[in-house]
Amino acid sequence: MKRRIDPRQLIWVTQPELYILSSDKLMIETEPFTDLRPAGGSAEAVELSIMPKGSFCFSARVDFDYRYSFDQCGFILYEGDHRKMIIGTEYHDDEKMKLRCIVYHGGIGDINSRDIGSAINKMFYRIWYRGGAVRIQYSFAGKRWSDFREFQLNHPDRKLKIGIYACSPKNSYFDCTFSAMTLEEDK
Repeated sequence: MKRRIDPRQLIWVTQPELYILSSDKLMIETEPFTDLRPAGGSAEAVELSIMPKGSFCFSARVDFDYRYSFDQCGFILYEGDHRKMIIGTEYHDDEKMKLRCIVYHGGIGDINSRDIGSAINKMFYRIWYRGGAVRIQYSFAGKRWSDFREFQLNHPDRKLKIGIYACSPKNSYFDCTFSAMTLEEDK
């Protein structure tokens, strides 16, 4: 059964100073010198309060207005207490940004990336999970989906969580909006 996620139900990991929360979206303005470090303890904006059970499909839309190199936002998949995967975009310059997916194996990140045009200002993501297998998809308009990465979880019996992140590692800030979040579960 597919259901919409109300962003007001989210639990803050690191609460930004400037944000707007409503029943259908979360708008954030990042702060300068915030980063998403591999070991955690970093600038994750929020973490979803839901822990999906069984097989699931999580999808969402992210709108962003990047200003400076390395501004980035997207989603995180946690396996137990460990960060397992990050999917998002990272701004580089006026011509390109990167669509990136990082899968962690024992603390070491394995990165897939694809150059995309910096004129893009929104992305749609889907995270599929079934029987220990994870498939990551993206779309530019939310209609045609492309596979980006597939991997197996090390411990499929651990609880999974989905998180949101937005950060500006340099002396920058930008606005981003997370919306149209849905979760479909097979129990």
